[in-house]
Amino acid sequence: MTAAEALVADFDLSAARWYAGKARTETQRRVVDSWPLGPGALIIFAIDYADGGSDLYLLPAIEDAGLREAGPGDGVYAALAGGGEERALGMDQTNTSVIVGDRIVKVYRRLERGTHPEVEILEALTARGYAGIPTVRGSLRRTLPDGSSVDLAVVQDLIEGVPDGWESLIDPLAALIDDEGELTDLGPELSHVGHTMGRLHAELAAAFGVLAASEAQRESWRDGARAQLDEALRILPHPLAAELYDDNTRIRFELEGFAEGDAPLVTRVHGDLHIAQFLRAPTGIFVVDFEGEPTRSVEERSQPTSPMRDVACLVRSLDHVARSAQVRVGLGEPIMDAWIRFAQEAVLAGYEDGLGDSPIQLDRGLLRLFCLEKELYEFVYAARILPEWLYAPQLGMQWLMRDDAAL
Repeated sequence: MTAAEALVADFDLSAARWYAGKARTETQRRVVDSWPLGPGALIIFAIDYADGGSDLYLLPAIEDAGLREAGPGDGVYAALAGGGEERALGMDQTNTSVIVGDRIVKVYRRLERGTHPEVEILEALTARGYAGIPTVRGSLRRTLPDGSSVDLAVVQDLIEGVPDGWESLIDPLAALIDDEGELTDLGPELSHVGHTMGRLHAELAAAFGVLAASEAQRESWRDGARAQLDEALRILPHPLAAELYDDNTRIRFELEGFAEGDAPLVTRVHGDLHIAQFLRAPTGIFVVDFEGEPTRSVEERSQPTSPMRDVACLVRSLDHVARSAQVRVGLGEPIMDAWIRFAQEAVLAGYEDGLGDSPIQLDRGLLRLFCLEKELYEFVYAARILPEWLYAPQLGMQWLMRDDAAL
């Protein structure tokens, strides 16, 4: 057994957020490729599952009385960026990002063959001169022994002076619950975020073009959301599954709307545009992490879709950050409901303004459907990868099912 094989065989994945097999049974781990990089190595390994599927993962490694996973300070990430001092980014991540000097190196941990959607979109936006993303300095692709290729990493400039996009909202919301703030305090900032999303969608439409969604695509949205519902009901813990089942008929009825009415426009989108993807820096707002939803395949994430999917992701994340504040404080459902409604409208007003004369326009009916789809996705994501997060889609779906929900 090689050192790489030994590391992969014994590597503990239970706490790795990027490991997508928490709800599956492993049958085998095998090294697919490995090669030296700087003071360490990069290892690509596969995991096979009892259900017949498999996943591909990347493991940066360093020699330390045997191989171990490389971290900030070991020099492997600096080798990807051309040198520099390594520092931990200090935030929760699905992949692994490390600060190296004045740049950020993002290493994709769960790999899929083909061009990564983030690399493709960043290249397109850079070609258009779009200033709303950190400057791209390069990316890394590897050709595997079977002839297929995988994108492994991307390097971008570091944006300084940026608060944590999630935690920086929780504190003022907790204060609001304690009657120490005003409902409208964050209004201008949220409107600016919405405007930034509108400009991004206008740029993506210009870079990739727009077309009308086909009947087959709209049916796939409906069927995909139904499949998320079925999967959530299958894998959720019993009390949550039973609660979701109570709304099963209503949700399925609403999801029929995906295939009804006029065909909406589709283009390339961000794919996972929650509030923490907006870096609110002193010099402006920058959008990051264009890799898309981590449980979807690269092929699916690379297809044109409705920008309302991004809008749903953002407004649902505002619900989730409010529920996080609510859970931490232990009180505050009425005021959080009011704030969610206010925040949603502030973002949507800014979004419409940011779109300008783009052919992309706000569609509230379609947005509602993607909000439902998003919460179903969050149920599945949390059950598979982040079980402690289950309260967020639970409270979010309860709000969407109430008659007074704005969307």
